[in-house]
Amino acid sequence: MSLSKYHRWTNWIGTDESGKGDYFGSLVVAGVFVDEEACHELRAIGVADSKKLSDRRIRDIAPRIFEAHANKMAWVELDPPAYNQRYETLQQNGQNLNDMLADLHSGIIQTLINETNCFNIIVDRFANQVVLRKRVEKILPHAQLLQVPKAESDIAVAAASIVARYFFLQRIESLSHTYGLKIPKGAVHVVDPGREFVQSYGKQQLRNVAKLHFRTTSDILAI
Repeated sequence: MSLSKYHRWTNWIGTDESGKGDYFGSLVVAGVFVDEEACHELRAIGVADSKKLSDRRIRDIAPRIFEAHANKMAWVELDPPAYNQRYETLQQNGQNLNDMLADLHSGIIQTLINETNCFNIIVDRFANQVVLRKRVEKILPHAQLLQVPKAESDIAVAAASIVARYFFLQRIESLSHTYGLKIPKGAVHVVDPGREFVQSYGKQQLRNVAKLHFRTTSDILAI
């Protein structure tokens, strides 16, 4: 029986991101290496698509992934200041968010290949496949890269999605504590909290909690 509906590999790396569509908070990209044993272990602790899990469940499962797979996972987090600075640099070079995601995913993939010597990779597709493929082929010409829409049904991608979401939630909680305001998730119903933040801390501080290139920024600042 195949370990994934997308391929017949016996070991592979899955990557996913969290925070891409959220106005507030970080962007996190994570990757997890699995083999047959790891697949069974991850399923046993309840690993599934993070979008189908409550925040509480993610906070419960993620530490168990860390404990069991500490040397088989990697992640990178861009907090809002780092995210905004990187995005602004990309814009100056005629690039966009998809280029940022491709850079982050390829970095995670390279890290895990170095750790595991596994060249089979499945990614939850986020843009035209060429964007990521060019980067991977440049630094990892022997890698087998599979990009699939809604790939979270794959156990490695699902585990990566939980890890990424966990760190995204941690940042939201940290920002809420730092500023004494409830920082919301998502991109809906964020204008009023954003205006409250600006009124309390000033518009310059907004870059420390939010992704400024969202159209939402204009709505918030139109006070």
